[in-house]
Amino acid sequence: MTSDRSRPYWMLCSAFGAGVVAFILWFATVIPTRTCSGPLPAGTSALLEYQLSRTPADIEAVFGPAGDPCREVMVGAMDRANTVDLVGFIATYCAFLACFFVALLRARGGAAARIGLAAVAVALAGDVLETSTQLHLTAALPGSAGALGLLAIGSRGKYLALAVVDACAGVGMAARGRIVGRLAGIVCIAGGVAVVAGLVHAPARPALSAGNAVAWLLILVYAMAASVRRSQVRGDRA
Repeated sequence: MTSDRSRPYWMLCSAFGAGVVAFILWFATVIPTRTCSGPLPAGTSALLEYQLSRTPADIEAVFGPAGDPCREVMVGAMDRANTVDLVGFIATYCAFLACFFVALLRARGGAAARIGLAAVAVALAGDVLETSTQLHLTAALPGSAGALGLLAIGSRGKYLALAVVDACAGVGMAARGRIVGRLAGIVCIAGGVAVVAGLVHAPARPALSAGNAVAWLLILVYAMAASVRRSQVRGDRA
């Protein structure tokens, strides 16, 4: 159940979450599901492969060699997605996650909410670095060693921070109440683990996107449920 102190933030979280869903649906229409080297496994995308590129060979696998007609098309798709990411999506999803943790804090969420809020800030910084570096790289493929290093710092920092966000959200849900909240919390924590697995182990890469998607969906559903519950005299439980 939600209190008057936390309810406005659950509502804001729900609103920003709807915006996140809208962005994700748009991204699905513009991000290629294959690279210039060929098809990708289900659950990955050309943008994810670009984000996790570490060498000139990785970049060429995404964009093809110089002179390949696919390169121009891929550059256009990546630049379009990254521009929208930088000017709109990053701020929207960070606001969505930040409002969730602020609501938890106002509902006596404890250390998990504080750590989660700090992790959102780290994810924001990492994503801005990652996305701006990608826009720089497409102007001069395959990019310098320095630029690829910045891409590695930004993408790894972002995904590791989001794994912490997912885990903290799960702990916050599990600590606050009923069996449904506990189950949702456990799944969120598992989502964070999946993000790390996909980041460090290439064959598990589809788990990176799937783990984050499941955790964010549960965060949104939890916030929506909390925002419509009436405040009660005793504690905040959702």
